[in-house]
Amino acid sequence: MVRELDEARGEMLLDARELKKVLLNLAVNGLEAMPDGGSLPVRASPADRGGVEVLVEDTGCGMDEETRSRMFELFFTTKPTGTGLGMAIACSVVDRHRGRIEIDSAPGTGTRVRVELPSSAPNVS
Repeated sequence: MVRELDEARGEMLLDARELKKVLLNLAVNGLEAMPDGGSLPVRASPADRGGVEVLVEDTGCGMDEETRSRMFELFFTTKPTGTGLGMAIACSVVDRHRGRIEIDSAPGTGTRVRVELPSSAPNVS
């Protein structure tokens, strides 16, 4: 895992505990998509509209259209021992922060997850 953080943004009023769950889930998913190894950069930079943009990219197997279209559904999983909760929870946390989460992926090309968060999110607890 490669971490690249732009600290020019300064402090933000967000729920760190909840966002840690999002980033941990994205990192675990990325690592599990690369059973033979690969690259998993995590980058944070200022977003175009203020706030922060976090990119998590893997060089794993990628996802087909059906998987991408269902990945935020509660209990949907492609993993033999998965619960189908991780991405649904991640989406919920980002929504509560009034942010956005976008996925770019195709079979054999890896996956890029972009999370955009405002500089503050009221009532996220």
